[in-house]
Amino acid sequence: MGEIRDFETAEIAMHAALTGHLVFSTLHTNDAIGAVPRLVDLGVKPPVIAPAINLLMAQRLLRKLCPKCALKRNINKEELQTFKKILENLPPRVEFKTELTNKTEISDAKGCDDCHNGYSGRIAVMELFEITDEVERLILKSPAEVELKEAAKKTGMVTMAQDAVIKILRGITTIEEAERILGSLD
Repeated sequence: MGEIRDFETAEIAMHAALTGHLVFSTLHTNDAIGAVPRLVDLGVKPPVIAPAINLLMAQRLLRKLCPKCALKRNINKEELQTFKKILENLPPRVEFKTELTNKTEISDAKGCDDCHNGYSGRIAVMELFEITDEVERLILKSPAEVELKEAAKKTGMVTMAQDAVIKILRGITTIEEAERILGSLD
């Protein structure tokens, strides 16, 4: 199904999902968690939303650093504190073994003849919010976004900010690019 923009489309998508159809659609929100309140705003009742959704996904595209001209540097104190805070709740299933210290290297964009202002290509940062039985029961109560965020943490969701920080630490993109697309990382 195309984009869900109104009650009629949302209702068709939800009822198709409830009758056993696998439905893929888009819905404009800031993050995966925002899809539930957005559907409620469109007029869909929580008792219909809860059993109809299995997974919510959000993504943004970030520009990738040019491998030929990226400038490596040590992370500064403020960036180190921000990254530690963002990654402190990273689920154990995520394979990320980098120890963050003041010697951790990240990269900045420079620019050369082979790229566009230090970037070449794009990569997605994503988050996937699995609707577990516990989350489904929570949706039935018309929760605030803050409650959904807590539930998402419990299910082990990796946020777009966490995914972006991992990509920054792996030298794939920059802090500036992540903040340009996602907003402030702190």
